[in-house]
Amino acid sequence: MRVLELGSEKVEYDVVRTDRKTVGINIDPEKGIVVRSPKDLSESEIKDLVEDKSSWIKEKLDKIEEIKPRPQPKEFLSGEKLPYLGRRYRLKVNAKNSIGSVNVKLYRGKFMIYYPEKLEQNEEKRKKAIREELISWYRNHAETKIKERVDKYKDKVGVSPNNVRVKKQKKRWGSCSSKNNLNFNWKIIMAPMTIVDYIVIHELTHLQYPNHSKDFWQTVETIIPDYDERREWLRVNGRRLDF
Repeated sequence: MRVLELGSEKVEYDVVRTDRKTVGINIDPEKGIVVRSPKDLSESEIKDLVEDKSSWIKEKLDKIEEIKPRPQPKEFLSGEKLPYLGRRYRLKVNAKNSIGSVNVKLYRGKFMIYYPEKLEQNEEKRKKAIREELISWYRNHAETKIKERVDKYKDKVGVSPNNVRVKKQKKRWGSCSSKNNLNFNWKIIMAPMTIVDYIVIHELTHLQYPNHSKDFWQTVETIIPDYDERREWLRVNGRRLDF
């Protein structure tokens, strides 16, 4: 690790040698500062380039500090809470001898979770089985809600998507293809409906404007004038949409 001085503060950064021709600096909430450099660049040249970017790096680090961390992994025990459409619902978890698989339902303000009694013999299997069934529950509800929102807003944007799919995506909240298909991350159903709407409208607008041009943002703004606030909420809170 190398060290960069930012005023009175010292921050570490890592250097990765690649076949690229230019230096790239990436700042990630988890990986920290990673500098990707051509193989033939000297250590002193890299240091000079990083120091020249110190103001930009500090600005990015300040922004990252605003981002809320990922939640602690769940044990899937009664009393824990999970988010759904912006609200947090308490878990009620029980073992049952009469069932062969995990069952999840949202009932009277609680996630009611029942699992086969035999899973108590292996805690890791119990947690894995409950997590998988919860993901399935979220994906099914996300598909229903997101398709409803697509139907609500597609005419306002002036587009007609072919297929709408809910998928497991590591980084993206949504994406669209040249074939007019829309893909959404199932985790967005944990966010408030205003944020779900922002992501849906964002992707619908991409069917008309593939990039983030001025026309793109103007179209988004005509439908949701406060889109910038919603985008900022997602930037700060997006990592919390997980379990």
